[in-house]
Amino acid sequence: MVCGESSDLSSSSVRAPVPRILNFDDAESSERAYRHIGGDTPSPQQQSPQEWRSYRVNPAASTSASVTHMGAAATEPTGAFSPARGAGGASCSAGITSPALCFISTPAGAAVTADCVPPATAPGRMLSTPPSPPTPVSADELAAAAQAAFPSLGKPLGAGDIKVLAGGAVMHRAGRVEGLPQDSTLHQREVRYIKHAFAPAHSRPLASLARKSVTVCLKPAELRQALASSSPSAFKSLVQACVCEAVVCAEVMRRFKSCHGQKALERWFPQQYGWSFEAVPEEEAGVGGCFRFVTYSAWQANGSLYRYLNKLRVDRDPDWRTKTIQALTQWTHLCELLASAGITHGDMKMENLLVDENGNIKITDLDGAALLPAHILADAMEEAEACAAAVAAEGDSDASSAASASAAAVWRGLETAALSEAPYMTTQAFAPPEMWVGWVRSLLVSGSSADPLAPLRVRAEAWGWAGAQALLQRLDGAGCTTRVEQLQVLSDLGGRDWMCAASHTYLLGAAVCDWACEQLARLAPAVASAAAGAAEDVGFLCELHDVAEGLMALQPAQRPSMQALRRRLASLADDWC
Repeated sequence: MVCGESSDLSSSSVRAPVPRILNFDDAESSERAYRHIGGDTPSPQQQSPQEWRSYRVNPAASTSASVTHMGAAATEPTGAFSPARGAGGASCSAGITSPALCFISTPAGAAVTADCVPPATAPGRMLSTPPSPPTPVSADELAAAAQAAFPSLGKPLGAGDIKVLAGGAVMHRAGRVEGLPQDSTLHQREVRYIKHAFAPAHSRPLASLARKSVTVCLKPAELRQALASSSPSAFKSLVQACVCEAVVCAEVMRRFKSCHGQKALERWFPQQYGWSFEAVPEEEAGVGGCFRFVTYSAWQANGSLYRYLNKLRVDRDPDWRTKTIQALTQWTHLCELLASAGITHGDMKMENLLVDENGNIKITDLDGAALLPAHILADAMEEAEACAAAVAAEGDSDASSAASASAAAVWRGLETAALSEAPYMTTQAFAPPEMWVGWVRSLLVSGSSADPLAPLRVRAEAWGWAGAQALLQRLDGAGCTTRVEQLQVLSDLGGRDWMCAASHTYLLGAAVCDWACEQLARLAPAVASAAAGAAEDVGFLCELHDVAEGLMALQPAQRPSMQALRRRLASLADDWC
């Protein structure tokens, strides 16, 4: 994604659990394929074998039709609905009297009379008129229901709250809307760049907005039924997919603000302007019942961090190494702030970090994030504050150093605390080993072959899934001779897919390694031709790759701290900038 999205609530309140699927075939389309951690009528086979049903025309020529059901006669006005005529009962040929309809259900083997006269003992029933179609749900009605179901979203934008003056270029599209015709051009996710807009609520015009939308197809009958239901879960399950990212973003921003203040929030998150629902015209979608969930946020001039760093090097910016180190150093500060607020972003990568016109990075696409429970965070903060008070009170340098070490241990323990919620979304190429534990365990439990991990081992090697490779190497190097022993090793590593704040360290290292390798491959022709500066660029990228690779330890507790990483980056800047 290329744009931003806009508590102390537990992450369990963010969304209902979603089954996570790892589709190896889908992964072949990209190294960065995503892993997503989520009136019945009986059929003829279900009907009694002693009974059969059929429609039969009775040649009665009157203004009413004789209807037979289960052997009993009844009378239905010819203007009513019947399967032979459809709604309104109109004859399909002018000048022909509407025939009567017999709906006969007779025991197998029994004779049916030509005039559809039933046995007198069978009960009769009038054919019922089908219910009228539900009243369409408006976008405003849907927005009001979403606000009530997800209070963290806040108040939706009203008509005229944001007026687009110029722009509208599509910058990103992904996915298709489930349930739409194959020839539909409607995409599930879309990001538009709006050059100029005006918001009456703001004192000045808004420039460079990001308009992010998620399209969903909601069947009118199901949606109306969900809105009328006394249980909010029915409606939540229908709209969860389109509002999920905005809900998580709102709760993450609320938690971040409560821990670090409004100024820090504005520094590290794109400004959010609001959200709304839009009805998609049936001519555009191909079917009725389609809506767009739209959010507006401030556009970041330099796009994603991935694009920003690429442009610096390709354009031969004289300070590209310095700016690269500065951006990565900012990333380490962001990781620290997220960890101290009990926030973990399972899909932390360059594509989910934005860069404004001043080179400041901001975090986006937070639907892969989750929160530690508020009470765990409060306990850690209280203990850290007590350690800080002890440092201030101690005059002895040795005692002060001990208190500082205790405070650091508290925050380190918070970084390695596992979230109760499994990773919801991550990128396979960057996922740390702890995010593969549950998947590997499921292969061992359900696999019937001699080596159930062989398919994963082949794919991980082919597509560079470093986290999966590290976990498989741990199993191979543990001397396990049985599946029980392998399962015990996985149990020691958590026993399930999980993540913690220290997962950010691995994700950062994996993303930087991947980027450095891409740049080295692009530099190969320049190195072969002995282009000026190519050798220095290669040396810088190789050393940066080595620094990043050192962050990718198997166990979260073994990964370097962000302070240690900043010292390595500063040393790198001294050597190459």
